[in-house]
Amino acid sequence: MKRKLTLAQAVEAAGILFELNTEPKGALAIAARAGLPCGTDGEKDAFLWEWRAYVHAAVLYGLMVQAPNVVVVEYLRATQDMLRRLGYSAEQATDFVDGAFRAYTDPMVRTQTQECPAVFFQRLLGKELADVPAATVALISAVMAMVMSATLDKLEQYEYGLE
Repeated sequence: MKRKLTLAQAVEAAGILFELNTEPKGALAIAARAGLPCGTDGEKDAFLWEWRAYVHAAVLYGLMVQAPNVVVVEYLRATQDMLRRLGYSAEQATDFVDGAFRAYTDPMVRTQTQECPAVFFQRLLGKELADVPAATVALISAVMAMVMSATLDKLEQYEYGLE
């Protein structure tokens, strides 16, 4: 039997999924293992910016598939608070939503999630997929797929109330 979540609980659960999948230490370990630049604070910030945008879009996509529209809308409304807790200013949060987040949301809404690695490398490195080492592409693509799959699986475990 699926556990039923209220609207507030559903948004909280989605936020927890975002936090778990964007924890800096783990995310930066993935970047280092993939051979992505992450030695300087600027490189770390750039990677985390893109990774957070991808994960936020993946959680949104999971909600779009599994939950009522009201949950999707409330999760989007929580974006500013989530970003503020991560230390982003209001201007940075707007840039995040209008730029990076939107870049990943567009292919997901079209159910073309396989385009996300290309978006990631273009935005992070300014390179086409073919110009990125195959091992780097393989690792990042696999982790992106795992995040998407785990998010969908977790959100499928619940029933969503509209209270």
